[in-house]
Amino acid sequence: MLLKEGRPLTVDQVFKLANDKIAQSTLYRVINDLRSFGLVTEFTTPENMMVVELNADEIGHHHHIFCGKCGSITDIELTPQLEQELDNEVQRIECQYSLSINSHSLELFGICKACLVS
Repeated sequence: MLLKEGRPLTVDQVFKLANDKIAQSTLYRVINDLRSFGLVTEFTTPENMMVVELNADEIGHHHHIFCGKCGSITDIELTPQLEQELDNEVQRIECQYSLSINSHSLELFGICKACLVS
């Protein structure tokens, strides 16, 4: 479903797309297995909903835009220059606070095109 949809999906969206062909407990088990194999990653929306997407290693490092009206999630890529500046800032923070940061994310919040025209 993630390949077919080509975008991150909430667990509820995956469950609905499955058309009652999979139990919710099975869905969570499959997601955990896929995560264990490194095929998917999970993150949480601003509304604390779990989202699953293909592993960023497969589709490249990216960030997200969340639609505040319909809840859609869109993958976005920053320019290489901005991504480098963000990496530099992460390194500065690591040095300033004497810690190691494993990853970062940038989320943008707005209204998607479909919601703007409706």
